Amino acid sequence: MELGKATLSQILLPNNIYRLNIILMAKLQLLAITTLDGYLFDRTVSSPLWDNPNKYGLTKIRERATQTLGPDVSFISLTQWKKKNEGIYFIEAAPDTISVISSMFRYWLVDEIILFVAPYIQGDGIRLFTEIPGPSSWEMTGNKCFRTGICRLAYKRIE
Repeated sequence: MELGKATLSQILLPNNIYRLNIILMAKLQLLAITTLDGYLFDRTVSSPLWDNPNKYGLTKIRERATQTLGPDVSFISLTQWKKKNEGIYFIEAAPDTISVISSMFRYWLVDEIILFVAPYIQGDGIRLFTEIPGPSSWEMTGNKCFRTGICRLAYKRIE
């Protein structure tokens, strides 16, 4: 079977992983806030990110989304929406979305990553990148470091 000619059911079968080589109109954007040691930043820890999300651009990023996705998103619906629509489909990394995010990476659905890195070492917790199927290349599209030491990094997937 040639890549790009697989049916949706062939793509989504767990034992048959194929990269989607079709042009998708909408893009899927992942927002993640991590610590220096790569864990999802614990929201119970005091941080300027939680106290002033406007200052760091979090509010704008969330508001730009056409559709916010949660842990119960249907992959078939998501793939169809991306083909038929324009805009930004947005998912934020959190304990309840991490497994669906891993699946999105497995099926090459994530187009952009906005990564906030907090100057904090947590020592344990939930890792952002688990069960990634293999390497992928990303191009930096923006970055900003704030006086608090928090850095915002934006990447898009290279096809």
